[in-house]
Order: sequence, then structure tokens, then C-alpha cells
Amino acid sequence: MNAKKKWLKFDLHMHTFRSDGWSSTRRMLTTAKRRGLDVVAITDHNILSELSTKEALDKYGIYTIPGIELSFLRGHLVVLMKSYKKADKILKKWKLKKGQTAGKHRKKNIKKILRDFIDEGALVIAAHPKIPTGTMSLRGTFLAKLYEEGLVHGAEIHNDDLSIKFRSRLYGVWHRRAKKAVESLGIPAYSHSDAHFWWRIGRRFNMVELDDPSKLLEELKKGLIKIEHGTRSDL
Repeated sequence: MNAKKKWLKFDLHMHTFRSDGWSSTRRMLTTAKRRGLDVVAITDHNILSELSTKEALDKYGIYTIPGIELSFLRGHLVVLMKSYKKADKILKKWKLKKGQTAGKHRKKNIKKILRDFIDEGALVIAAHPKIPTGTMSLRGTFLAKLYEEGLVHGAEIHNDDLSIKFRSRLYGVWHRRAKKAVESLGIPAYSHSDAHFWWRIGRRFNMVELDDPSKLLEELKKGLIKIEHGTRSDL
């Protein structure tokens, strides 16, 4: 890995067959490396990747951030940590089961879970908020309340998996709703692939001016870093 890159390219939302994806961790990471991404996070539903940051770097030459997609009926949240062990401890404490939903948790319990992660240094990004239909999406004023209480640091306004699942017109509706909500709160906006297959890696990603990938999470938590969005053609 070239540690002197001016721009780091990162995608912090993707899945493997350990939850609802269709590719192995190895295939996802080797594809991300081959396509020029510098930092990724495997974010399976309520379950951590089997590889630590060091193991992934040693095996595949790409920097990974320990991550999960906390999945509740009230919405999904991408949680990113520096410590694999601390993240695993919190998952076990709350007995969150692998899968797209972790039961009908009340809002106050979701807040408690997020607080546990944030107290251990987590970055929390709202995954595909404001979807006009269906579950899996923070709706109403819940996103605003989470942000006001310091429980969310950013939100997606681009999600490639949704662009595939929705027709272009419906995807445009979601994008405008999400962008309006995020801009009204003044929180950082993210673009993720949410890839469930290896060939979707890098279809959407983010870029920041930063030399050291190990500092990315801390920089993003500050909320002051300039984030640029990219698509596959930019790779």
C-alpha cells in the first residue's frame, strides 16, 4: 500500500455471505484492492468480519475498519470501530442476532446500544435513511434526534445497492429525500456501494485528502473533513 497517497478512496458499507451477501470476505477484499480502493469496511448485519484489520492487511494488502450494520426494524446504522474486540463485546452484551433485523427494539434501547459503541470510539453512519417505502430506514424525526444526541455522525445520500433495487425514478426520490434531510442537519454525507456481490465493489465510494489510512476513522469522527464522492468511472 502506498502510504503517501494524497487522496484516500474508501467504501465503508458492504456485505459477505456471512449475512445477506453473496461473496466471500476474500473475494470482496481482493476486488476492492484490485479496483484501487484504499480503505473498506465489511459491515455484515449484526456480525463482525472474521478478519481483524491486521489480518486483512497482511493477507490482502488493504486497510479494513472493523464494522457492522446494526439492523433494527426502526432502521439500519453502519457502526465502525478501531477495536475488533470492543465491538464484539458490545454485540454479545446486547445479544444481537445475525440478520437484517434484530427485533423490535424500542428507540431508547437503540440509543443505549449506540451509546455503548460511541463510548468505545465508534463512528456511526445512518444507512440509507428516509427510504420512501419499507423498513430498514431511519424515518420521521428519529435521525434528527439521534444526531442531536451525538449518536449519529453522518448519513448516506448515495447507496448503489438501492440504485439497483429501485428503478431510477424511485431512487431519485430517495436520494433527494435523504440529501434534504442530511443537509438540513448539517451532517457529513456519504456514498457507499452497499455491495452484496463482489462485482459491485467500488461502484460508489468516498475520497478524502489524507495520507495515513489508520487515521481515517478519527478524522471522519471530527466531522470537519471534506468528503468527495466517486463512482466506478473515477476509479
